[in-house]
Amino acid sequence: METLWHLRERDFFRDLPAERDEFMSLAVKRAVAAHRYLFVQGEPATCAYYLESGSVRIFRNDTLGKECIVFARRAGEMFGLAEVVGTGEKGRQCNAQTLTPCCLFEITKANLDLLLCHHYSIATKVMDVLGRRIRYLCEQVENLMVCDVTTRLLKALVYLSYPGLADRASGEEPVTIPVRLTQEQIAEMIGSCQQTVSEILNRLAQDGVIRVDRKGITFLRPAEALQYMDD
Repeated sequence: METLWHLRERDFFRDLPAERDEFMSLAVKRAVAAHRYLFVQGEPATCAYYLESGSVRIFRNDTLGKECIVFARRAGEMFGLAEVVGTGEKGRQCNAQTLTPCCLFEITKANLDLLLCHHYSIATKVMDVLGRRIRYLCEQVENLMVCDVTTRLLKALVYLSYPGLADRASGEEPVTIPVRLTQEQIAEMIGSCQQTVSEILNRLAQDGVIRVDRKGITFLRPAEALQYMDD
């Protein structure tokens, strides 16, 4: 489990109640419907976001218009940070779109810079978060180079369901993946196609590793799923 340290992103303001209050006082609270864009590639990076509830996908478009999902952000996480804590001159490198109805707090670059200058605890948390995400992206590149599609799919499902899997790794209690993605979106995460993902999910379901129903995808044997992270 030590090798998966980068997957566990707790609430950004966990153990920072005073800093959270100051952040909220400087941010603007927004309720956003599902499937709405928060920012798009190329536009100026003027603000960052704290996700209070809901889920957001971060993805890129290639020159042919094909989408590649980079992250799925959950409640309690910050996103839109990478360009904002830098100069922002190159603009957004990804798109951000809500997957579900979301409640979030939007903070301008100027106000975030103010918090980073005044609160060492927030600055170190930002560095920790960005470090974890760099590690995750490096692992994704490695997966594309050395793993077959089935392993890449299982690893992607583990990413999406962490830390729920880690909390129950010693038991056999099923874990449902909290982020809902279509099979096509999952295929975009692992460099495959929807038909292949569908076939693998069906095979894993027949083998009793997962269950697929209207609620989503559930790991029936969490410990077995985590094995793939060490392969």
